[in-house]
Amino acid sequence: MYKGLEKMQHHLEKFYRSAEALLIIKKREKCKKMGKKTNRAKSKQPPDEILIPPEIISAFQLKETGYNLLLKGQAGVGKTTFAMSLLAYFTEYTPVYLSTRVAPSSLYSQFPWLRNRLAPENILDATRTYIPPTDDPKGHQMKEHLMQTIRFQTIPEFLKIIYEKVAQYENPIIVIDSWDAIIGPGHGQNDTVETLFTEFIRQSNSKLILIAESDTQSFLDYIVDGILTLTDEEIAGRTFRTVLIKKIRAVERKQKAYAYTLYHNKFRYLKPYKRESLINITQFEPNSDNDDLFSTGNKILDKIYEGGLRPGTFNLLEVESNVPVSSISSIFIGLLCQFIQSERGAIIRTTDGINSDLIDKKRLFLYLPTDRISKYMKILQNQISDRKEIRPYIRQVEDQNFNSVFFDTYSKLSSISKFQPVFAGISYDNLQFMVDFNQAIGLFEKHLKLIRNSNVIELGIINSSKNESSSVKELGSLTTNLSYIASTHIKVIERHGAILLYSLKPRSSSLYAMKTVYKKGFPQIVLLPIV
Repeated sequence: MYKGLEKMQHHLEKFYRSAEALLIIKKREKCKKMGKKTNRAKSKQPPDEILIPPEIISAFQLKETGYNLLLKGQAGVGKTTFAMSLLAYFTEYTPVYLSTRVAPSSLYSQFPWLRNRLAPENILDATRTYIPPTDDPKGHQMKEHLMQTIRFQTIPEFLKIIYEKVAQYENPIIVIDSWDAIIGPGHGQNDTVETLFTEFIRQSNSKLILIAESDTQSFLDYIVDGILTLTDEEIAGRTFRTVLIKKIRAVERKQKAYAYTLYHNKFRYLKPYKRESLINITQFEPNSDNDDLFSTGNKILDKIYEGGLRPGTFNLLEVESNVPVSSISSIFIGLLCQFIQSERGAIIRTTDGINSDLIDKKRLFLYLPTDRISKYMKILQNQISDRKEIRPYIRQVEDQNFNSVFFDTYSKLSSISKFQPVFAGISYDNLQFMVDFNQAIGLFEKHLKLIRNSNVIELGIINSSKNESSSVKELGSLTTNLSYIASTHIKVIERHGAILLYSLKPRSSSLYAMKTVYKKGFPQIVLLPIV
């Protein structure tokens, strides 16, 4: 952008070694010791929808030193959105934004939540894209803008302005968008400029965010304190985004990569799944049904299913093998509690029986009255000993007689619930298909025919894998066949610790981050679109 890089370099070296730069640094140190403030930003809560990876928060909260962060990535990955989110998130700092790509007039339109954080005088315009307003007949605003633009074009004025902002504010956080356009093609001469500039930021205890126009490696990579690379790709034709922490000085890197979304034009990283411990648990409150569609117990999931589930259907829930079982239990428990609290029957079969994480036994008996569990819920569990089962909600079953026991149980529950639909939650054992595929698939086909001619709503859970072994390929073929005959098909996967969900039948255009919340005292699903 600038001509005469030697002049810029000379200007920077002269400034950095001058009394003026020394006074800025010493003034900052004196204010810190005396507890005085120099135009410090008022502390406000950051927007709820903005979430920043913990490593970046730790880096920007380091005391006694500044920090230089470099954002890299191809066009469209959200570098500017991430930088603006950082300005909004760190409310203890005063934001300054210098842009060669986004005009101030469009900045607030694109990021309206910045109006109360980023003052107009701290938006430094180097775009030269100014359009005069119709209410400026004498051209005062045009003249003022042209004077600033001319300054930016003729000398490295931006350096002086950055220094002035550093001197003006006690805790400035500065975004330069983009650094490539500011520094220009100076080749080896840029090294000295970049070295002195980044060191000045550290010594003045400022925070600097440099946005690069590409993800290629350069000298700047070696002298900045942190490097983040943003990428976007596809999962089953749906957008998926990753932020890679390539470098983060003075901070422990807990995780190398995180998934993120730009939903509502704000950066939000997706926290790795962690099972929450509950304090206040209350009984489950069922949702209302929609005509002949029956609620899943989660309103957001009802929307994915286009209103709910129909009786006489097999609904496939495909779960990748690396997804923790407890992370999908809210789907399972939601349906189970919805039916039992509505005085409808529920039949459950999991590989671990009553102790499965899908059922979450300890919490289940707090979500539901014990008498309703005994009356409306039946768990079909493989017999593992000669001891007679005394719990009224458990029926012992073997693989060979599963279908007969299942439909006998269905008939009894249907009668008790006055012939309302019965929910069936069945977790299919992959090992059973691998040992004797033909026999297992034959039993399943018979089971499916009976489901379609009954008043059962079944959620069938099956594991899948990304591996390419021969046995896994056979199971992959099974999953494809099940998807073909299923009325609905939802898939749950894990990436960088985050639990993700998308629907194949009916098809949803988005990939969602799935989280379970307990605001009401029982599990409810929250889905965040990844855009």
